[in-house]
This record gives sequence, C-alpha cells and structure tokens, in this order.
Amino acid sequence: MEITDLRKLREQSRQSQLLATLREMMAGIANEVNNPLGSILLYSELLMAGDVSPQTQKDLKVIHDEAKRAAKAMTYLLTYCQQERPELRYLDINRILEKLLRMRHHSETAHNITITTDFQYGLLPVKGEPSQLNQLFMNLIVNAEESLKQVDGGHITVTTRREGKWVKISITDDGPGIPPENLRQIFYPFFTTKQNGEGSGLGLSTCHGIATSHKGLIHAENNRTGGATFIVELPLAEAPEKTRTSEDARMAGSLVI
Repeated sequence: MEITDLRKLREQSRQSQLLATLREMMAGIANEVNNPLGSILLYSELLMAGDVSPQTQKDLKVIHDEAKRAAKAMTYLLTYCQQERPELRYLDINRILEKLLRMRHHSETAHNITITTDFQYGLLPVKGEPSQLNQLFMNLIVNAEESLKQVDGGHITVTTRREGKWVKISITDDGPGIPPENLRQIFYPFFTTKQNGEGSGLGLSTCHGIATSHKGLIHAENNRTGGATFIVELPLAEAPEKTRTSEDARMAGSLVI
C-alpha cells in the first residue's frame, strides 16, 4: 500500500472515531435538553392562554419563541446524530455535479456569481447514496456562494480528479476566505459565523458526516491568491461493466455555467 493511501486511511479512521464520539455525546445532550424545553413550551402556552397583561403576554411570547427555536435546533442535532448508513450504489461524480450545477444556475446569475467546471475526462465512479452526495456538494456550493455574496459576487471553480485510488473533488471560490482561527472548527456541529437565527451551524458538520459515512475525507484550506477551497476525497470504485457507456466516458469539459 502506498504511503499516501496509508496516511489517508489513518486520517479516515481518526475522523470516523471522532465523529462517532461526537454523535454519541450530542445525542445524549439533545435528549436531556429536549425534556425541559418541552416543559417550557407547554407552560408558556398555558400562561399565554390565561388572563395576563399585554406586557406579560409579550414577554411570554419571547420565551415561547426562543424555546421553540432551541427545540428546532435539538431536532436538527438528533437528525444529524442518527444518520443511517447509506445504501450505496455506483455513481459517476461528474454527472452528479453537472446536474447539481444546472440547478444552481439561476441563483448564481442573480448574485453575480460564475462557475467554471474542470472535470477530469472519463468516468469517475464511487459507491455512494445519491441524495446524500447531492446534499454534501449542495451544502459546499451554497457555502461558497454565500461567501461570495459578502463581496458582491465572484467566481467558483469545481474540479474533479482521480488521484490513485481516490476521487478528489475541489470547490474553490475567490471570496474573503476563512479566518485562520476558524479553519479547525468549521466542521464542528453548531459552529457558525452567521447571525443568530440565520443558520443552524450544522451544514458543514453534515458534510463531514456524509463524507465520513462514505469512507471519505473532507477538509478546507485558504488559497494563496485569496478565497477558500473545500476538498472532498472519496474512494474510487470499480464500476460494473454495464455502467461503462460511451456517455459516461465523454468529456465533461471545462464548461462555463
């Protein structure tokens, strides 16, 4: 086994163990928090239905709304912790990304964002669950778009490459980049730089979970010329003979979307 592959397998094992520990801990916390939140929601509703002053009614609504927001976050967390093992099938990464980028075209045009694809020629097969991989790459592309919206637009490049026994997918933007102190935290659940109420902080941690459940790796880095790159590496799969069509093997190209 090559040293690079061995290093990736060790990193994969480390990420899987960390994720399993975090999920077990977070599921316990979410269940413990949900019980008192349920009581707060119930009793605040009962009090609001009673004969109270307008100011008290207003204060109770704030309590109820905040408890409801916290309960929603706990629901997201439990969903994240209880992700089931995906049912894997053979997929072509290039085709998944092409379809996803066609869906995002209108949003990108509206926000002065352009996307260039630089896909490696031919079939890049992985074993994956289509909806989960769509969610993974959708989250990363939307994350890049939101970064560019802060600077009134810009450019995203989506690249695919085969490197040994791995398929490497890179999503690069020329936005403001990621503060160095945040690079080690961005995949942690509930870590977010958004204002309260604008995001759950589970988008990138969900990406981490999906990549790990597919026996892959994910990390982020800042570019020397500005902006950031998110890199997903998935094990290359040997596709069944029946999937090796001329259409699958066509040039995905360097298309400007």
